[in-house]
Amino acid sequence: MNIALVTLFAAALAAPGSDPNAIDPKTGLPNLARPDSVPLTTTTPTPTQPTSSTSPTITPSPGPSASSSVAPPSRARGLVPPSGPQPEGPPMPQGQPISLDIDDTAPFAVEPLALSDALRMAFESNMDLATNAIDIAISETQVMAAIGAYDVFVVAGLNASRVATPQRGSAVVFSTGQRSWGGNLGLRRKLETGGTVQLTLTGTRSVNNQPISFFNAAAGTVDINGYNVTTNLQLTQPLLKGAGIKVNRADIDRAKIAVTQNEAARMVTAQNVIRDVILAYWEVLYAQRDLQNKRRSAQIAAEQLQRTQAEVAAGRRSPLDGRSLEQTVALRESDILLAENLLLERSLNLRNLLGQDIVERDILGIEAASDPQLLQPRPVDVKDEIRRALAANPQVRQLQLALASRRIDEMVAANQRLPQLDVTGAFVPRGVSNDRIANANTGDPGNRGGWSEAFGNFFNDDIRNKGLVADYQVSGGLNLTWDVQNRTPKANHERVLLELARAENTLKTSQRQISTAVVRAANQMRSAGKRMEVTEFSVGLAKENLEAERARYAVGRSTSYEVLFRLDELALAESNALRAQIDYLLALTELQTLTGELLPAYGIELMKGGRAAGAPASAPSTGRADR
Repeated sequence: MNIALVTLFAAALAAPGSDPNAIDPKTGLPNLARPDSVPLTTTTPTPTQPTSSTSPTITPSPGPSASSSVAPPSRARGLVPPSGPQPEGPPMPQGQPISLDIDDTAPFAVEPLALSDALRMAFESNMDLATNAIDIAISETQVMAAIGAYDVFVVAGLNASRVATPQRGSAVVFSTGQRSWGGNLGLRRKLETGGTVQLTLTGTRSVNNQPISFFNAAAGTVDINGYNVTTNLQLTQPLLKGAGIKVNRADIDRAKIAVTQNEAARMVTAQNVIRDVILAYWEVLYAQRDLQNKRRSAQIAAEQLQRTQAEVAAGRRSPLDGRSLEQTVALRESDILLAENLLLERSLNLRNLLGQDIVERDILGIEAASDPQLLQPRPVDVKDEIRRALAANPQVRQLQLALASRRIDEMVAANQRLPQLDVTGAFVPRGVSNDRIANANTGDPGNRGGWSEAFGNFFNDDIRNKGLVADYQVSGGLNLTWDVQNRTPKANHERVLLELARAENTLKTSQRQISTAVVRAANQMRSAGKRMEVTEFSVGLAKENLEAERARYAVGRSTSYEVLFRLDELALAESNALRAQIDYLLALTELQTLTGELLPAYGIELMKGGRAAGAPASAPSTGRADR
């Protein structure tokens, strides 16, 4: 356990009326004026006075220079060799002056670090967040690919042919050869209902070599030019299997859900990164304040030893009193060593979370520059927090999206069990123009065909009586394909149903676990808040008891044992007070993580690329009114 409600949460002075959005350039902390906040101190405990619920105000704590290396303090501080004649029994140190200066710095190089800077470093160096951003970009391209199934396609082509069929013997022939060339241009698009529509325009120029008289081959042949323009409109639409907008947009919906899932995964990663850094940072602050408290405890014990040595030298105390105090000072020095090791361990853990390489780093220790000086526990409505968590927790959101994707799979699998019944239709209007051979018997001079005549032949001269188009073809069909046993679609559907049931169970399990975690975090906040009140009062009483015991000791009405007992009481009370406040911050961080409020509480907003928008704050918002 560690020491000191006094050092961890000393009163912070905030200028009334200052801009709440202003940032302290030294620490990167918001300068929030909290005139209604009550500092948690132990100088004058007032457990019965009502306090108002406010959010913590953060101010930087003083610390050593970041570039200075501090040597380990002497472990024999306050213990001087005896001089002069010694009384009978074991030699005892005399009441000579001793150094009581306590060095509050660590025996290794440290540098101040604000929580806002730590959060920024974590975002900049975390590779998981960068990977999540890439996953989001990949899923967005998959959405575009799924939508691309309904793109408009241009279809075009060119063709040419030459055919020669000379007359053999007395066979009757209608053509002795043909040359043709042409092209087509069209558009094709898949419909959201599952069908396909295509419109094609084809133009063909042909030259047919045919006999002048089919029954008299000796009459010779003539070339007939032909111009053919055809428009082909085709439609194919499934009526059962593969029909429907929801079924055919399933790939698009799944791809969009995948994007949201990856965004939720990025939110989970960001929350975990922020949570781990915040928890590690508060543990550094705990180790830092615990080290200061243990050094102050050692100083108090050294002061008591000095007084006892003076009284032993004056003959008013037994040398055994000095021995017991020497043992206490030695134990306090041992506690300081352990606290220094703890601070270094917590600093290294935080640097690992920040992605810092410590191989070439000269400064290993961290001084927590962000210290919640004013901390007022807020009431927690457990049911309301559970509702918030189930509605906003990104892990729950991920499972809900996975369940939605499974439901889409089930809909598609059920549709695949239907027979394949497709309707097809085509409408093909044509425009044709051919050469007309001159006829001397009738006096017909003939006529040469052309493209303009072919396009003109698309339409009737008498639209009212004959219709719009003159030469056309309309066709339709209905095709059925039925898998009688239907084993593969049935098995796939049953598999998807089982996967859907499993996803529902996973979601329910996760919701129960998160609800339980919210209850635990809320209870830990409540318990830590009560402990803060109790330990604040206990520290004040322990200080008063220590001063009273010293006064009795000074007039000979107490022993060094009683003074040591009061010293231990104060050390334990300060350690419990510090632990209670750190536990409250840890529980608050855990609750904000569960309810999805951690990033907004620290002013962090994820941008599209996975980075944080805005400057992270060095303290959370703990009250609902602050958001």
